[in-house]
Amino acid sequence: MPKFIIKTGKYQGKTLKLPPREVTLGRDPECEIRIPDPDVSRKHCQFSIREGTLYVVDLKSRNGTYVNDRVIQTETPLQPGDQLRVGPMLLELAGVRKAIPKPANLNPDQAAPLSDDDISTWLSEETPEGEPGESIGDTTIISASQLPQPEAPVPKSKKEFHSIAEEAAEIIRQHWAKVARQKQEKQ
Repeated sequence: MPKFIIKTGKYQGKTLKLPPREVTLGRDPECEIRIPDPDVSRKHCQFSIREGTLYVVDLKSRNGTYVNDRVIQTETPLQPGDQLRVGPMLLELAGVRKAIPKPANLNPDQAAPLSDDDISTWLSEETPEGEPGESIGDTTIISASQLPQPEAPVPKSKKEFHSIAEEAAEIIRQHWAKVARQKQEKQ
């Protein structure tokens, strides 16, 4: 099962496991992965797994889906280490990037028949000791129907005022008490 390491937000460092089926990410409560942010479309992108490879496709989102800081236009395969940006959320696909075989016949005085991407991949290779984020707690996907329903807020007892001036004085008093608390917290 593919896992993403969450790189931003209050869940930074946690992992997000994807189930072995199509998963939709977006703002809509029907999405399996929900990001309640105005920069995320209702149905922003979709993940699918075929032949052991994770693919992402943008669902005509308003702000786009980015893989390694490039906007994607078509279904795109993801490799371990790839970074996916959806709105303010940055996710990195966990796992060890498949190594590109290093040529054994390179001499220091010969020009290397390698691309900059190949060299960059070697420099950023992870060791196969474990996946990044493995020791960190896991985040699981739950459907909206499994979420606990919020309790109705308990209504505050409303103070009765005998005049508008009395109500205004109370509002001003609450404001200055709040300012004093904020000032005290900063010290």
